[in-house]
Amino acid sequence: MTGDEPSVSSQSNSEQALTKVTVEVPLAIGRALDYLLPPGVHAPLFSAVEISVGVRPYAGVVTASETIDADAAAKLKSVRRLLCTPLPEPLFELARFVAEYYQVSLGMACGLITPAEAAPPPEAVEWRLTALGSAHAGTIPSRNKAQRALADAFQPTLATQTRQAFSAAQRRTLNDWVAMAFAEPVFALAKTSEHITPNLPRFTTPQQAAAKTLHETRDVFAVSLLHGVTGSGKTEVYLDLVAAVLNAGKQVLLLVPEINLTPQLIDRVLAALPGVVTAVLHSKLAAGERNREWHRVHSGAARLIIGTRLAVFAPAADLGLIVIDEEHDGSYKQNESPRYHARDVAIVRAKQANIPVVLASATPSLETWRNVRHARNAAYRHIVLNERATAAAPSSLRLVPSRGRRVKSGLSQALAEGIAERLKRGEQSLVLVNRRGFAPALYCGHCGWSAPCTRCDAKLTLHQTSRSLRCHHCGLQTNVPTRCPACGHPELVGAGVGTQKLEAALIETFPDARIARADTDSLSGKHAWRELYERILAREVDIVVGTQMLAKGHDFPALTLVGVIDADRALFSTDFRAQEDLFALLTQVAGRAGRHALPGEVMIQTEFPDHPVFHALLANDYAGFADTTLANREAFGLPPAARMALVRAEAKDAQAVADFFTCAHAVLREALTETHGEVFAPQPAPLARKADFTRWTMTAIAPKVRPLADALATLREAMQTERPKVRWAVDVDPYDFG
Repeated sequence: MTGDEPSVSSQSNSEQALTKVTVEVPLAIGRALDYLLPPGVHAPLFSAVEISVGVRPYAGVVTASETIDADAAAKLKSVRRLLCTPLPEPLFELARFVAEYYQVSLGMACGLITPAEAAPPPEAVEWRLTALGSAHAGTIPSRNKAQRALADAFQPTLATQTRQAFSAAQRRTLNDWVAMAFAEPVFALAKTSEHITPNLPRFTTPQQAAAKTLHETRDVFAVSLLHGVTGSGKTEVYLDLVAAVLNAGKQVLLLVPEINLTPQLIDRVLAALPGVVTAVLHSKLAAGERNREWHRVHSGAARLIIGTRLAVFAPAADLGLIVIDEEHDGSYKQNESPRYHARDVAIVRAKQANIPVVLASATPSLETWRNVRHARNAAYRHIVLNERATAAAPSSLRLVPSRGRRVKSGLSQALAEGIAERLKRGEQSLVLVNRRGFAPALYCGHCGWSAPCTRCDAKLTLHQTSRSLRCHHCGLQTNVPTRCPACGHPELVGAGVGTQKLEAALIETFPDARIARADTDSLSGKHAWRELYERILAREVDIVVGTQMLAKGHDFPALTLVGVIDADRALFSTDFRAQEDLFALLTQVAGRAGRHALPGEVMIQTEFPDHPVFHALLANDYAGFADTTLANREAFGLPPAARMALVRAEAKDAQAVADFFTCAHAVLREALTETHGEVFAPQPAPLARKADFTRWTMTAIAPKVRPLADALATLREAMQTERPKVRWAVDVDPYDFG
């Protein structure tokens, strides 16, 4: 423990009463736990504390306290240390909403708002008295020389002080004051008094109108859909509002869907808003890094917070605006418990704080579209940017029929010729395939055998670079056999096209080209994407091949050709959102081409060029596509026209899963009457066996939120009593049905 860490081993005071605190712990146990505060330690309501459950440390939130006697105290574990002074109370209320709406324990929801567990806070830059400490300073008698000297060190204004300003004796007392929440560290020097002059390009007339409309609701709750074609300058428009809110002394939260988008966005933000103190929050940060950024936000030092879905719970006490970039993106939905959707949580948080939300997208989610299209909520507004902000013309879009045509490793002749032409002109090409690996499956052309995962109902994916077969569901990895295990035939081939196979085909076709692959396998290092991004910008790459991580938000001036391989997979998917996601993906990736002076072209290889999705795409008719899709959803009672929940259960014992659903189905059917909704029969999950676990699901649909929420609460209570021998969870507003 460093000298700057809050210490809970402060000098005891036998006369001081013992205090029991109730702590919400991020575990699915359904109840809070009681702990003892060490003597002299003060932990106000909504403080974050480190406690232990068994031998493991956790970060929890204090929700109640009371004085107890020594006998009662003897039965309690002690709080290990104080992690931070009180969290903003509205943040705790947000955690309560997450718990109730997404059907998880309050402790699990509180785990989203605390600093990283078991990680020390960063080194403090300054120290300041809390409101509690200011009150205490005025009551210290002169005979208490140590405390009096520390209080005097903050005089006359009780302002912040650096650690170097204190004597050794004062620093020892300071540690005790931190433990008692009388003083708190400041982890960065804020420059809130400095006026930010945005460095933005001259706005077009549509941009000026959009910015004016956004500013009209700067001080009240409103949800503004900033709906603009790719390249229309949406980012610049909302950054203008961000600057105004920052200059009003407020904090701003900016959410992005992908971690890989943060470096480029941060560069754009810092260039547009020079001098703004920024914190970055996402799941790939190490615990120490996350804690450093978390504390900078909590202390108010960081004024602008940029992050992925996790950042929606950033402990900003003075939040004035939330912006959600690419609001349609499915990455905002958390697919592990708690299964929240950051966009929806952000809107709730903004409503609680009475501040505006900006949702930016070229292809809004149907949930947002329904709200603005049907004017179901007066708080929703639709702001449209129909033209590019630069002189660049929209990219031409071309469908390349592939049925019955010669295609080499997924690469059509037309696309190959397009790439060759860009190479001659010194321009860049992007080839998108929504599959990583060398090929989706390895099979025997003689007997039809294909490589199965022994732990899942799935095929292994061939990875050529490592000469291995991997399961992308459970992580199983094995060597590539030299002969067919079924018939002994020596010729095994890869079926389908993955990123590695396409890369190999491009290398063979264009041996002199500089080719880079961008997928989760090739970009596993911490700074891998940043390095590749800078290489592309520097024109050190001619052809980029990769997955949909390349489709979102990137701006490469020399990129003039985008080719899409295997666009048809989503057309006939059982996932009712598949076509919506495909339209968004193709629109986004098409927007990567020709964003500057050079004209762009998009080639989409398909066996179904007459499909309505492609017709809408060619016509650039998002509104028509969205209205038609929404009408279909309403006709069939599917989200967003109805509310849906998915109950998942898995166990290595298949009978235990069956027994669980026998009970759960009966409970949910009774709780959700026919007038309020419908419960479908349990069925095997699309991936029925994963990592040797048998997996089943059950779907419930209701026209309104409340009946479904009440029924799910009844289910949780009933199954908690039953204590089933399975792992199970409720997924409200599910996106992943696997």
